[in-house]
Amino acid sequence: MSKAIDQFIKQYDPSTIEETKAALREVIQSIVLVGLSRAEFFKYASFYGGTALRLFYGLNRYSEDLDFTLDKTDECFKIDKFTNKIKEVALSYGLDLEMVTKNKKVESPIESAFAKLNTYQTFVSLKLDEKMKGILHKNEVIKVKFEVDCNPSLGFNAETKWIDVPEYAPIIVLDEPSLFSGKLHAILCRSYRNTVKGRDYYDLLFYISKRIKPNMPYLRNKLLETGKIKSNDKFDIPILKTMLKDKIESVNFEEVKKDAMRFVFNNEDLSFYSKDLFLQMVDKI
Repeated sequence: MSKAIDQFIKQYDPSTIEETKAALREVIQSIVLVGLSRAEFFKYASFYGGTALRLFYGLNRYSEDLDFTLDKTDECFKIDKFTNKIKEVALSYGLDLEMVTKNKKVESPIESAFAKLNTYQTFVSLKLDEKMKGILHKNEVIKVKFEVDCNPSLGFNAETKWIDVPEYAPIIVLDEPSLFSGKLHAILCRSYRNTVKGRDYYDLLFYISKRIKPNMPYLRNKLLETGKIKSNDKFDIPILKTMLKDKIESVNFEEVKKDAMRFVFNNEDLSFYSKDLFLQMVDKI
């Protein structure tokens, strides 16, 4: 295990297995980004989603997956030609990442892959607490999924950000207004099969607290793509607020708190979450 990664884990000061796994997951995420940067992936694509917000704009919660959007539609794009470089970067830091490209069972514009790391072996190499190591299954893995949208909605803006762990690398990332639009689209259009994604509402407050204004042309394009609005519909900030309030009225905020708590740091207090809070905060957009 390299000194850079060891120091990164220690910065988290993990006291539990779950906290250590979260730190390791972020290490994998960073290695994937460095590998993609080295492979010149960002000539074609940009990084977005919760992990982008976490790594580059200060979101204070864990995030699991990596999401990318091509800069223009390319039905022939394949992610597997970039995965060898990710594995090469990981090996240079003493991590044996397994790279798996997902085989599509149905036709989809999304290209998916996974980076997997043996949890037990990594705990051994980190020389972590024996009690932690002792309750891990030897075949347990930490898995990070990354996806590329090959038929993206357009209208987003992006900028270059530099990652610094485990090394410096330039990453093309959607700017905050465009990221906010992506989150608003998710809130308005995501279907909740089992439970609401409380992370969406945690992130919503993050954007509002920073007084970020959404990229409205990009949001309109995304809503058109998913059929939430039609091409001749009027769409502006007051209409957006009405749509969000209608959605919030249907949400169980006990479920929001329960889901979001799984991803926040240091048992952050979310007990104040309520329908009334979010209805009032939407007026600040």
